[in-house]
Amino acid sequence: MRILITGATGFLGRNLIRLLLKENHTVTAIGRSMEKLKDCFPDDTIYKRVTDYSVESLTNLLENQEVVIHLASQLMQRDTDPLKISSFSSNLQIVENLVIACNKNETPKFINTSTISVYPLMKDLQETQAPAPSTIYGVSKANIDIYLSYIQKKISTRIISLRLARLYGYGERDGLMFTDFVNKACNKETLTINGQGKSTIEYIYIEDAIEAISNVAKNHEIEGAFNVGTGTSYSVKVIAETVNQVFKNEGNVAYLVDKPDGIVGSEMDVSKIKANLNWSVQWGLLQSVQDIKRNIENEE
Repeated sequence: MRILITGATGFLGRNLIRLLLKENHTVTAIGRSMEKLKDCFPDDTIYKRVTDYSVESLTNLLENQEVVIHLASQLMQRDTDPLKISSFSSNLQIVENLVIACNKNETPKFINTSTISVYPLMKDLQETQAPAPSTIYGVSKANIDIYLSYIQKKISTRIISLRLARLYGYGERDGLMFTDFVNKACNKETLTINGQGKSTIEYIYIEDAIEAISNVAKNHEIEGAFNVGTGTSYSVKVIAETVNQVFKNEGNVAYLVDKPDGIVGSEMDVSKIKANLNWSVQWGLLQSVQDIKRNIENEE
């Protein structure tokens, strides 16, 4: 298939393109900087195109594409103002422009990447659950999901929005908890945890995430929202202990008991994607950390 990807130079984009090329798809990566695209994809295995994400630019780029996979997004930072949804206004604008371009080109399929953050902090969350985000980033993503649900009634392009659990894997950016744990354990340093490590997170390993997206791209029947995750969560304590076990850094954890535990996170019901795509995760926590370790060793 001919597949166009936004946000191709990010963690998810780089890995997804690796899989799509293995599956012999024709991939076009678009972004604002040709230099960044060439740095990330130095050979000629994919097409690289620059865009300002305007309707005019996207309409030209989407010509003859069969699938558009939208990964580009302004992410939440530690200093993001929780009162300002305007911090993420570009996210909705780009989605709007992409949808208009899809409609003009009669593009068969548009895949949007959403997030578990659109949901309340509950378990067994189904796609029919009303949005109740706990962060301003989640609010912005929920608005996009609602917009896409509305637009689906207006255009022929099949729209799928994938609500991804938290991603992790080899090559993810520094500054995130999982990456921090791996870096410290690899260097035999002490992992620090707030409270007793009771806060929980539903993660999905990068290999599982890209398989799910690829399967969605190849399916010609589905549309709407789909949860993409494991359906379970791990405590920070369990994650730290597993990372230390794999990197032979056992017991090297400091619990900052004077600081409160974080939140007990959301857990998604993933039965819909299992039923519609016969897809489920293949990587458990231990196996995925072992895979990360192998990648680090191969890099060395």
